[in-house]
Amino acid sequence: MAAANTSDLSERAGYIAGNHFGLGLRPGELRYINSDPRGWLKSQLDNIESLPESLQALPDSSSALIADGNWRRERRDLMQQGGQAAVMEAQRDKNLTDNKIFQQHTSLRLQAAVDSRQAFAERLLRFWSNHFTVAVSGGTKAVLRRIALPYENEAIRSKLGGDFESLLLSVEQHPAMLIYLDNDSSFGPNSPAGRRRDRGLNENLAREILELHTLGVDAGYTQADVTSLAKMITGWTVMRQELGGRGRNPGKLGEFRFLAPAHEPGQHSLLGKDYRANGVRQGEAALVDVAHHPATARHVATRLVSHFVADTPPPSAIDKIATVFMESEGSLPALHAALVDLDEIWQGEYRKLKTPEELIISTARAMNLNTQNVGSTQVFNAMSNTLRVFNHLPFTATSPAGWPDEAEHWGSPDALVKRIEWVNQITQNFGNRINPEQLAAEILPENESLQLALRRAESRSQGLALLLASPDFQWR
Repeated sequence: MAAANTSDLSERAGYIAGNHFGLGLRPGELRYINSDPRGWLKSQLDNIESLPESLQALPDSSSALIADGNWRRERRDLMQQGGQAAVMEAQRDKNLTDNKIFQQHTSLRLQAAVDSRQAFAERLLRFWSNHFTVAVSGGTKAVLRRIALPYENEAIRSKLGGDFESLLLSVEQHPAMLIYLDNDSSFGPNSPAGRRRDRGLNENLAREILELHTLGVDAGYTQADVTSLAKMITGWTVMRQELGGRGRNPGKLGEFRFLAPAHEPGQHSLLGKDYRANGVRQGEAALVDVAHHPATARHVATRLVSHFVADTPPPSAIDKIATVFMESEGSLPALHAALVDLDEIWQGEYRKLKTPEELIISTARAMNLNTQNVGSTQVFNAMSNTLRVFNHLPFTATSPAGWPDEAEHWGSPDALVKRIEWVNQITQNFGNRINPEQLAAEILPENESLQLALRRAESRSQGLALLLASPDFQWR
């Protein structure tokens, strides 16, 4: 695709800032974004850790885990008093409550994105949350339905103003990640607890740390490295009452806890380097080293450029971001600012198909559907239900690799039909109150053929449907 000319670029700059970097433009935003698109984006990095108002009353993960522990005790008591039937009835009630809480959380998360005046910060949060995926589950991991969103805020959002090393440690020691990838039940085979309980090593978290979170699959590490790292992070668990509460094993319930009796003793090696026996610091030291590894810089840069530039990321952009990663020692603000400075984005040669979540959020922003003018419960619950139809609910990715954002995944014939159905639904409900020609002028780059189609539309609803179904809107 040929590059756009200079005048075209200047006219498209605000559109690129609001869509490629943000989550879609609101009516009226272009007027002040166009004056300094890159400055507008970089200014958002100053407040990237701030918690949106809609999420400030959210209970923390520790509270949810304590409540889960209380439920486990109640369940045992019910079994003794009322038998299996009583337990099953109580379990059904709890499942309904957990599902309701998860629904509330997904709605609040959507609300935060739609209402946000710092959509670049919200996109960055979503990128890193997907990079460090945690997915809800049932059974013994049902508590993840209550703590997935708190995990995102506590372990990821709160660290986006720091460096990759701090982010990595925060994520891997958060109860949600430890539970999701089974490290809370990983015991060193030669540890006192492992020998006593006849429990063994779980390598899930160690494998994903190396393959997905840091080095990448082709970085040259071996299965022996995975096993060794898994041994170094044994004992990384969640403080539960069954660990002794505040007695023998002091610690705050529901938070990260290093359980020394479960830790595999001795020295262990990773990528040719030996790490001496040093309790929790042994695993931490290993993570610090992989956080600064050149392969990690390359892997993270590739993921960032793939998300922000193109499905097939240009090598020049990857090189620039990887260099910034190494030179800044993994500074996240430096990485994020470097993304804004990528000429490859501003040249207008690359586009990304919006994921279902991005489509729904950008539609709501374009139509100014926010908590002030439509009411939060109805609109955001409906959006959450739509994400369920698209099979793109937050925290439900089918693997630790997270959601793909390549066009081939979200652009299948069935997915395109769902997009058209969504467009028709939203325009039937809100279309008559919106002037599509005016809206297109405020949120999309100039397109004479689209404007002509909008003028010829038989109704405002039909015109809005044409706008929302157009390539200019469906792609970013």
